[in-house]
Amino acid sequence: MSASVLGGRLAAPAIKSITAPSRMVFNQSALLHSTAFRPSPTAIERHVRPTSLLQRPGVRMQSTSSTPKDDVKLDWNSFFKLRASRRRYSLASSVVSSLVSTTVGVQVLSSQDLESLGAQVMGLDPFVVLGMATAACGAAGWLVGPVVGNGLWGLVYRRFTPSVAIKEKEFFDRIRRFRVDPSTNSIANPVPDYYGEKIGSVQGYRQWLKDQRAYNRKRRNFIA
Repeated sequence: MSASVLGGRLAAPAIKSITAPSRMVFNQSALLHSTAFRPSPTAIERHVRPTSLLQRPGVRMQSTSSTPKDDVKLDWNSFFKLRASRRRYSLASSVVSSLVSTTVGVQVLSSQDLESLGAQVMGLDPFVVLGMATAACGAAGWLVGPVVGNGLWGLVYRRFTPSVAIKEKEFFDRIRRFRVDPSTNSIANPVPDYYGEKIGSVQGYRQWLKDQRAYNRKRRNFIA
């Protein structure tokens, strides 16, 4: 009886001593297993940060807003219409600026001593001096007008400005390539629109090419 009790008392510590190391081994293996498959912070930063940056709305908006806008592509008829509208803007601004400069010039000159001014300018009559000065003011305004008109046209049609510049370069390259030699100009055979200023459409350009060929044909027949 005492032996069994003694054996039972001795058996319990033996079991505890056996199970304790097994728990330690299990805990160590679980710890090693969890740390072995746990990614390092640097690895998380390497693989997560780029994707998280791309998913941010701010970066996405910057990438979409940085794309350049496509220029408006024009056909030749649209180019000729815009070219004609630019001429109208230039003509209208020339008329307005000429009237303004003439009015301002007359008001300024009327307050001056025209008799002494006419005597200084080759002894001319004051009314002649006033007329010449008025004409000069109007001419100055007429010359300044196209600059103002082209600037105003560029503001109104600013989205078409790059495309018009490209088309205009191509157009003048064609004019320079196919226009006739003006050295053989004569009264019977004048040069037909050397700079292509009268061309206002594709049909007008084709007619211009026909006129150039007709000029060369007349020139060859006259020489022959």
